Amino acid sequence: MDINQNIIQSTWREKLIKRLPQNRHILAAAIVVATLLFLFYVYQAVDAYRNARQIMALAPYLEEQVFARNWDGVKSGLKGVAANINELEGNINRLWPITALPVIKNETRAARNLLAAAEINAQSAVKVADWASQYKLLQTKELDSLQTAPEAEKQEFFAALAKSGPLWEQVDRDTKLSLRILEQSKAGSRLPLLKKVTIAAANALENGQAAFTDIRPLLPLLPKVLGYPEARTYLLLLQNNTELRPTGGFIGTFGYLTVKNGKLVSFSTENVYNLDEPAKAYNTKVPPSPIQKYLKQAQWFFRDVNWDPDFPTTAEEAIKFYHDERGPISHFDGVIAFTPRLIEDLLATIGPVTIDDNVFTAENIVEKLQYEVEVGFAKDGINIYNRKQIIDDLAQVLKERILKFKSQEIRAMLPLITQAFDEKQAMIYFTDPNLQKSAANFNWDNRIKETAGDYFYVVDANLGSLKTDPAISRTISYSLRPEAKDRSLIATVKITYTNQGKFDWKTTRYRTYTRLYVPLGSTLITAEGNEEPLAITDSHGKTVFGTFISIEPEDSETLTFNYKLPAGLVNKISQGDYSLLVQKQAGTEAHGLELDIALPFAVESVNPSVLKKADKNQVISRTNLQEDRSFTVLAK
Repeated sequence: MDINQNIIQSTWREKLIKRLPQNRHILAAAIVVATLLFLFYVYQAVDAYRNARQIMALAPYLEEQVFARNWDGVKSGLKGVAANINELEGNINRLWPITALPVIKNETRAARNLLAAAEINAQSAVKVADWASQYKLLQTKELDSLQTAPEAEKQEFFAALAKSGPLWEQVDRDTKLSLRILEQSKAGSRLPLLKKVTIAAANALENGQAAFTDIRPLLPLLPKVLGYPEARTYLLLLQNNTELRPTGGFIGTFGYLTVKNGKLVSFSTENVYNLDEPAKAYNTKVPPSPIQKYLKQAQWFFRDVNWDPDFPTTAEEAIKFYHDERGPISHFDGVIAFTPRLIEDLLATIGPVTIDDNVFTAENIVEKLQYEVEVGFAKDGINIYNRKQIIDDLAQVLKERILKFKSQEIRAMLPLITQAFDEKQAMIYFTDPNLQKSAANFNWDNRIKETAGDYFYVVDANLGSLKTDPAISRTISYSLRPEAKDRSLIATVKITYTNQGKFDWKTTRYRTYTRLYVPLGSTLITAEGNEEPLAITDSHGKTVFGTFISIEPEDSETLTFNYKLPAGLVNKISQGDYSLLVQKQAGTEAHGLELDIALPFAVESVNPSVLKKADKNQVISRTNLQEDRSFTVLAK
């Protein structure tokens, strides 16, 4: 370093030192201002987070107020939501220098959209609360209010509900607008303080809106369902899925349910043989050939009416069979069917019940009832025709318990009932076309569905008489392969049955008549594992392959169907659009479902996520048939 450089550096240092005392206060002020600005923005961010959390915390409070029918409390809570939304918007506005930065600009927009959606929904909720607060019937707190409330109050409310369509249409428009706004918020916030709340709020809003969209068409129709202005009577089918039949299980017990203005007028159950036995003298109905062959029955009785897996068809036939067998009820407004699963869920909610020293719990009810009806009645000296009286006794006890449900029990049961319908443990059919359309929209009627894409539906019918189905595990495998020589698509369905039971009073070899419903026009190539030639028919817009198979205790058997998909469907798939609908049989548990699908196009996207891309043109999945499953694959 030369002398000139040393002089320059020395001069620079001296000037800086000389100027520091003069500008020190400016530097300190700058530091203070920067610190204050930083603290201000941190405070605003924290305050924004606090407001968002408060909005979320109000959700369970609002739920409590709705179930307590405290509409003033609902409106007060909604005002709190609105206040927090406004404050949160203000916090976001005060953060503008930060939110204007490119890195978080989009996140800010997403947060604003979320708030806008929340505000719209809050305003809709106020409209509903204002409407509900007008009616005395909705001021009481317990379910049995429909039983004990004055008739005038019930009629007033049901009349208003029947005319409430415009209100729900407005709410529906609001919810759809909110959904469109939320679609713009999908990016979500990356700000640590807001991300969790934003995602949770978006999910809650979407779930709530989806649920309302589903239930909206039913609301004006509820008065009819509950017996306003005229009483409604429903035929009940108690389907025992330990002896599986096409719509859920063997109909060993049936019943009646009558409601008038929301009040339960009558409810009873009856042994199916009390209806069928007298009909032997005049019944001329010929049963389906598998019932003739394997159950050795020359007459077709009410107990076997659920041979068709399409429940609306079965329900209509059940009403007809009932009248043909001279049942005493002259008219039914619908048919409700359910399996013991629904009773298990009910007992899990309300706890055990006791009848004649028999304690029934969610864990033992199926086996205990089965034992009493099949074996225990004889030991107790009960006449064979009265052996199912214990079922009606249990039903009456459960009815009384249900009518005394508290709010928390109602809330616990509602999702279980919805789940029962989704998982085909319960189904309903209405003779009124408008009500039936709603049931179909909810997928509560267990119909055989129409679809433009690929499809299959495995339907078993236990024709072994005993209650072997709990001992049977099933796995359904489906594969699809292009055939190069003729550009066809070859489908293969394999059903593997494993019988984990033994020979005793309730289980035996599993004897099932299995039907496979596939797209109409499908052509059978081969079948393996069947014990008799296949019956090939068309039904409900599908081609049906039917055959018989038996599985010994502690053994496994596989039934395999190979077939070509129809040419029209193949052409559609070849254009790069593949969809598959797999229907679940009513009454079955969530048995395994395996997919291995090779397509004549390169795969771009799949839905849902359980479907995985395995190769450029191949997708696979390992899931279960807990409910109907839909899959979509699109080409690049």
